[in-house]
Amino acid sequence: MKKTLFTFTFTLLGIFSFAQYKKVYSYGDYQKDWALVKTSSGTYGFIDQNKKQVVAPIYSKIEKFGKIHPDFALVKAITDTYGLIDKNGKEIVPAIYRNIGKFDELKNGLALVETINNKFGFIDTNGKEAISAIYSLDEIKAKLQ
Repeated sequence: MKKTLFTFTFTLLGIFSFAQYKKVYSYGDYQKDWALVKTSSGTYGFIDQNKKQVVAPIYSKIEKFGKIHPDFALVKAITDTYGLIDKNGKEIVPAIYRNIGKFDELKNGLALVETINNKFGFIDTNGKEAISAIYSLDEIKAKLQ
């Protein structure tokens, strides 16, 4: 009887925890052993194969890893700002930028970022601003020469 009750309870808990997601996408599409999940409110995150949350479902969009850097995925907040997460699910760059360019596109090891106030700078692969985002586009391009 105890075993049956335990199995029933465990099954209900599994169904309940899975029910919080409107959709669970295929495992491995973004990261090995992770599945993209979508909530009923339309936000995205990731769970692992044990259905444990790896990345909180707080983003309006998550790009695949490698689009701008092999180790990072671009994430878009519901405020239409962008940040980066790494392959461990850790937020490397908070979603505070209007745009994040590809790493190494303009300067080796750096990515161009644009703030919501149309100011530009560069971030490094640690997620830190290597050149503060306080410049106009012309000023930041001049710094590259």
